Amino acid sequence: MDIRLVVPDQENSWSRMHSSILGFTRKYGGNRITRDAYREIQKLTPVALRQPGCALFIATVHTEDGSRLAGLSLVAEYGERAGIVVVHPLYRGRHIGTKLLQAQRLQMGRLSCRVALDNPSSLKMCFNAGLAARKMAQGPTGKPTLVLEAGQQVYTRCGGSTPNLI
Repeated sequence: MDIRLVVPDQENSWSRMHSSILGFTRKYGGNRITRDAYREIQKLTPVALRQPGCALFIATVHTEDGSRLAGLSLVAEYGERAGIVVVHPLYRGRHIGTKLLQAQRLQMGRLSCRVALDNPSSLKMCFNAGLAARKMAQGPTGKPTLVLEAGQQVYTRCGGSTPNLI
């Protein structure tokens, strides 16, 4: 398995990759990806990916048919605006989500995310990636939600959007 940071360099290649990422998220994100989080992926541009606190990592596995997307992680504004992890069902339970979050932490130096309390697999992934629960809040769907953080604890907010669920 390979985990790499996506740094789009050409509009044509980004357009194809962006379509694949949207399709992957729609198909394998289940009911856990909020509408706002999905919109963040839709709005993603090469310029946005170059901003501090924004990164897209993908995990690929090598198969007989070539390289296959196994998972992805998008973080915007260090996770304050969006934090999304999606792993293909065939590859769940192999710590791919944890490795994607660890890559985000290393890239950014700090990370924040929100996870609904009724999502134990995502909570476990975040704890395994080194995030710690800092407080409980109400999530965008009204569910009790943990705010998890790692790294430098000085966060700056941009734009005033509501963070999304992982």
